Amino acid sequence: MHRRLTIGWAFFLLVQFPGYCQKKVEGKIVDRETGNPIPFASIGVLGTAMGTSSNLDGEFTLLIPEGASIKVSCVGYVSLMVSSPEDMKLIRLTPFTIELSEIVVTHRPINARRVVQRAFANTTRNYDNQSFLQQFFYRHYCKDDSVYGRLIEAFVDVWKHQGYKPSRKRAGEKEEMRVTQLRRSLDNTLTAQGHTPISLRSILQVDLVGYQLLEKSNYLKMYEEVSNLKTDFENYTFKFEGITAFDGRDVYKISFSHKQDSILTTTGYVPAPHARGMLYITTDTYAFVKVEELKHTAGVSVKTSAFYRKYNDKYYPYHFIREGETHFSDSGRHFFHIELMSGGINHDPKFRFEGKEPGKSELLTIPYDSGFWSNHNMLKTTPLEDRIIYDLGKGIPLSRQFELYKKYEWSTSQGNVEAEEKFNWLKDFNKSKKMLYLVFWDNTCDRSCVQQLEEVKRLHKLYRNHLMVIFLSKENDTKLWEERVVRYNLFADGIVNYRIRGDSELFRKYKIKNTPGFVLIRKNGEVYTADGGPAAFIEEAELKKLLVEATEQ
Repeated sequence: MHRRLTIGWAFFLLVQFPGYCQKKVEGKIVDRETGNPIPFASIGVLGTAMGTSSNLDGEFTLLIPEGASIKVSCVGYVSLMVSSPEDMKLIRLTPFTIELSEIVVTHRPINARRVVQRAFANTTRNYDNQSFLQQFFYRHYCKDDSVYGRLIEAFVDVWKHQGYKPSRKRAGEKEEMRVTQLRRSLDNTLTAQGHTPISLRSILQVDLVGYQLLEKSNYLKMYEEVSNLKTDFENYTFKFEGITAFDGRDVYKISFSHKQDSILTTTGYVPAPHARGMLYITTDTYAFVKVEELKHTAGVSVKTSAFYRKYNDKYYPYHFIREGETHFSDSGRHFFHIELMSGGINHDPKFRFEGKEPGKSELLTIPYDSGFWSNHNMLKTTPLEDRIIYDLGKGIPLSRQFELYKKYEWSTSQGNVEAEEKFNWLKDFNKSKKMLYLVFWDNTCDRSCVQQLEEVKRLHKLYRNHLMVIFLSKENDTKLWEERVVRYNLFADGIVNYRIRGDSELFRKYKIKNTPGFVLIRKNGEVYTADGGPAAFIEEAELKKLLVEATEQ
């Protein structure tokens, strides 16, 4: 299947550039006056929808046909066309400046609210309302406090039925999505169990032009999937901030802010989520070319940016960014960053497909094709992102980390199939990484047993960065085992479950005579066994002391 997809995109390139020979160019985009890097600039191959974006450091890589020219555009700068690969190494953009006083003197006052209304009214004129395919490059990483724990890169196809014409109340509605290539690290974050396998809908909803709520809301919702700017227009204030430029056109800068509100709860009124941002709208055609928004509430903030560029007289998104931070009651923090960068557009019906955001099992079937990655445009990594890749894999390339991830997911899922083989692989994998807490149990588990299992779960929650809990059941009946796992909530918080049957060699190996039986395996492989429950470890092997020591290592 994925081999056919790769061939399909090779055909797409041939359609764009008959007889083409690609060349990779690398460069950096800076402000001509200050020398500072310019992030998120649009770098497009002239005459095509192919292109890339500059990263946070203003750097980019781009595959272009021999002899092709590129066009570099960014809001606030004069666009520039570059033909020589040598000149692409360092591109200096000239800032666009206009005095606000000139607008006041030569024009009547700008009605910001009216400008935004006209922009929404002109969506079908400015954006493609025919079906089309858009290819994206996807990058996603997370961290807890200052420690990064997850990184995903992928190539994604989105088939947009009837383009921007129909109203869509949620990202992915009336659209098709698929992941053609994937590479990723293991997920070592504290919220790993709550993470979706891939967050395509989450990043697509940044597209304010494509997604708006259909019904009015009483107040702003922090986790609403799509924008309510158009639907709840009267709840926003708008202010004209000046004129800038993008791609040869004058652009209005209009700030917006949602009215401050509060929500009645059982403990009284609490502040409702609040949003503010900036809209960049062309002065002649009233097209959105850039949208920035910051949404925040107690302990949570989400910042989004959407960038659009013109191709064949219509605007298409070329870069979406979504990042957020959550502050927990224990002073911990979780941060995420997602980017989606356009790589190409095609209207040919032969590229139409069916699919929705894939789940974990579907992603695990995607084979890694190194040739695909080397022949498609990607967002250039920054030194920080290169460091993330290196640290997460201890120097292992991200493609190899993906193979490890697939093996890990195999070992921690479907615990009733090949259980002993999966357990042995997971045990070896965690050597020198985490302590293992093995709990042998069966379906005769009484009230006292359940209390002991709860104590193990509590310890896991406290020390999960350094301790992995594995429940091993001697039950022979799969359905009965599954029912008990659910009843005792043994799958919670990332705990691994295996059904190893009553005749398993593991009972003899770890000298388990009675259930529940408990085994602690240290990082160095030392084994402690106790039949007296979790408390026995605290007395016999000083479990808590060992966990604290592991935390400090």
